[in-house]
Amino acid sequence: MKRQPAENPAIVSLKGVSKSFQNGTVALEDFTLTIRPREFLSLLGPSGCGKSTVLRIVAGLADPSGGQVTWPQEPANRLEHDLSFVFQEPTLMPWATVYENVRLPLRLKGVVERTARPRILEALEMVGLSQFAQSYPRELSGGMKMRVSIARALVTQPRVLLMDEPFAALDEITRFKLNNDLLRLWQRFDLTIVFVTHSVFESVYLSERIAVMRARPGRIAADIAIDTHLQRNEAFRTSVEYAGLCGQVSAALHKAMGEDADAFEHI
Repeated sequence: MKRQPAENPAIVSLKGVSKSFQNGTVALEDFTLTIRPREFLSLLGPSGCGKSTVLRIVAGLADPSGGQVTWPQEPANRLEHDLSFVFQEPTLMPWATVYENVRLPLRLKGVVERTARPRILEALEMVGLSQFAQSYPRELSGGMKMRVSIARALVTQPRVLLMDEPFAALDEITRFKLNNDLLRLWQRFDLTIVFVTHSVFESVYLSERIAVMRARPGRIAADIAIDTHLQRNEAFRTSVEYAGLCGQVSAALHKAMGEDADAFEHI
């Protein structure tokens, strides 16, 4: 694991962000968060606290109702940012092969086949699916479909990878394997990852930093650093250090929910 110095300039910064919907729901209020280059940051909180809304605002898929979202290292007038999004469901095209599913974002960018092909094959190799390039989604397991989704996100070679509970529907064994694979990809390609999860255990295993969110309207209740010198492996999962960190994060989560118990009861 690696730690970037605290003084590193933000790759993206949210300051005093709010988000209200037309039905009157206030999803976020006074939400402030700094995301630094090459860090693995998890957003942890109960259902309905606005975690997915934060990702959508960062991705430009939703506009904030108030506050500022800035990318300090990019021109102010830049409309698109160097990021990819992995959703909870793989959302693959059932009529297309694995190869064509991974090719989709490059096709949308107008990248010709000759240029796209080596990048697609490299992305499939990264996730261990080189032999399944001509398979169809119906022929794949749930874990393999998620690997395709991750390959599709990586094929554009993003700096920032946003992941919205990508492993929530998978069995525990597959989830553990993909956790390890994700850490390997993060370190290999110096990605900045913002990962949404409900799981205390997953957040501690994966993250350098965990932002605990309170129940709606969402805002940061605790920002917890995880020791980056700890090796993330199966021995870590059964270690005293891991158990202690999970206890610390769990306590922060319960405290955050307790700050707005009435809202939590109605989620």
